[in-house]
Amino acid sequence: MEKRFKNKYFKNYEEGNRPSKKFLINIIKKLPKNSKVLDVGCGKGTYLKEIHKIRPDLKLYGVDIGEVEEFLPEYINFKKSSGDNLPFKKETFDFIFCMHVLEHVLNPHSFMIEFNRLLKNGGYIYIEMPYYKRAFIPDGNMNFWSDPTHIRPYNYASIKRLLEENDFRILTIKVWRSWKSVLLGPYLILKRFLFNDRDASSTFFAHLYGTSIGGLGKKINKI
Repeated sequence: MEKRFKNKYFKNYEEGNRPSKKFLINIIKKLPKNSKVLDVGCGKGTYLKEIHKIRPDLKLYGVDIGEVEEFLPEYINFKKSSGDNLPFKKETFDFIFCMHVLEHVLNPHSFMIEFNRLLKNGGYIYIEMPYYKRAFIPDGNMNFWSDPTHIRPYNYASIKRLLEENDFRILTIKVWRSWKSVLLGPYLILKRFLFNDRDASSTFFAHLYGTSIGGLGKKINKI
């Protein structure tokens, strides 16, 4: 049953164009040549494929609990694994990112401990999760609780603690939204009342208050 659920989920899952995509790409552009990059919860490899287009020199790795090998090209080194027990040696990676995974896990610190172990000294970590205000927007696809696998949303304080308590120096914490969806507000609200489209109003309010929150950190060098 669990395997069938995961296979169906990943075949239908689309990450879309998240507002933070440009921010992530700008980090990638600044990495040293031949850096190693790990995507924890890579899914179909959407972000790794984008990274390869602009930085083909980078060595790309992805992990996920799903059967996603069929979606990934050969240049992505894939391992099926949970993020709290990653099959790599310590200080392997220059950059690790984890997009919309930690809201699904009971103990995010167990993931962050692994990320710290695997990052080189001075390496970078970017984590992104749904913003807590999505728990209070109208019912629809963007409401936090519409996904039954969600456990907790995150705010500024929780991101800050998650990074600092796991020995990462905070570089920035940012709330993300699509201003295009905000500007389309009147249309989306009208769509909700004319066609009973719950997703339309849900989308508008999610982007108005913030869809996700991300934190960029740097591993603290230890003497």
